Amino acid sequence: MVNLVIVSHSAQLGQGVGELARQMLRGDGCRLAIAAGIDDPENPIGTDPIKVMDAILSVADTDAILVLMDIGSALMSAETALDLLDPEIAARVHLCPAPLVEGALAATVSAASGADINKVIQDAQGALAAKRVQLGFPAQEAHTSNEECSADAQGQSLIVEIANPNGLHVRPAARLVEGLAGFNADLLLEKDGKCVKPDSINQIALLKVRCNDKLRLIANGPEAAEALAAFAALADAHFGEHLTTRVPPTENPLLLSTVSGQVLHYQPTVYALDPMADGDPKAELRRVKMAVSHTLDDLLGLAALAAEKYSEDIAAIFFGQHNLLDDPELLNSISDILNQQKCRAEWAWSQAMSALSQQYQGLDDAYLQARYIDIEDILHRTLGHLADNPDSAPGLQHRTVIIADNIYPSVVLQLDATKTAAICLRDGSPLAHGAIIAKAAGILWLCQQGDAFDAYHNGDPLSLNRL
Repeated sequence: MVNLVIVSHSAQLGQGVGELARQMLRGDGCRLAIAAGIDDPENPIGTDPIKVMDAILSVADTDAILVLMDIGSALMSAETALDLLDPEIAARVHLCPAPLVEGALAATVSAASGADINKVIQDAQGALAAKRVQLGFPAQEAHTSNEECSADAQGQSLIVEIANPNGLHVRPAARLVEGLAGFNADLLLEKDGKCVKPDSINQIALLKVRCNDKLRLIANGPEAAEALAAFAALADAHFGEHLTTRVPPTENPLLLSTVSGQVLHYQPTVYALDPMADGDPKAELRRVKMAVSHTLDDLLGLAALAAEKYSEDIAAIFFGQHNLLDDPELLNSISDILNQQKCRAEWAWSQAMSALSQQYQGLDDAYLQARYIDIEDILHRTLGHLADNPDSAPGLQHRTVIIADNIYPSVVLQLDATKTAAICLRDGSPLAHGAIIAKAAGILWLCQQGDAFDAYHNGDPLSLNRL
């Protein structure tokens, strides 16, 4: 058995990663321990070798312990903890360079399915593969068994249709890995002629299985029939997800309710971008790193606010933004732009993040496509720190109907829900994270409205019907 230790500079981030990872667990196939932050109320950000050592000892009753870290002193603290441990225990500890959040999720699923330490490390290190492929980046770091396979591949097989609204995302993929583990059979999952082994969530994610897709399991070996039966049972149970039944709207006018407020046309601060301004690449990169550091701190604060106001699920939105931003490859791409164009930090940052936003907008999956606004949210927040003028959500003095082109998830989170009657967007998506937060807050969300509300001016009264 393999147990995991999460090491992070931030107690909130470490606990958040642990919470996400534990959602992948059922039973006692893997245990997790957290060593995050330091016990200093004035300066809580940091890592402590003693905390790391204690965390390792708390899960040391196993064959191997995998330690995943964020950056900087987390690695040094983990290495120091190894020196403090009894040599017999230290010999079973493995420090892993995988990305913290994706690596923890992939490693948890792999360990819980009974994989050995080498397989768990491989899955953790390949955890970025699916995201890289979906965003159009080369899968250079992927350790995959992805291969083409013909529709008449040999072996027993079973085809199911995926009914999960968001396809096989992390949680149902984890249930699939768990459910097919341990059979004495060679297994392949096939979609549209592409096959992967169903032994890690990374591999399954590479298939990009969406709602209504056909997915085939091919099985060879003594327990092939049993594996196929387990696959059928998993599909019937929607891979552990409880699907909600949509109730068709009724024509009964008594079920309509009205929300009212004064109109406020909202637009975030527009930051100046000068493509012609010259900049020293090293100095501008330092500015970017400082602004990114401030933005990462903001996102941890937003995650804490989301957990306090709503739920851990809402907090996970901002932990996800934090993980996306805390990516060395992103800074490497910014460095390349600065060196090639000798431009200012604002222009380089806007180029890189806008390109990433465009990649999301170009995806053919509406659920993933709607995540582009999270990229725009991060872009805007970091530009604010570069300008030493961070933007803020509008302060509402009375019950308000907000009209905007679109709106960032962080702005929706910070709105006073008691004074926000509705959000009406010319663009936007019902699948955006802002919509999810608005629903949790009880705020009416209308999107794709075009110019329907352009005739209203600030302060005008506006009433809207809501089912």
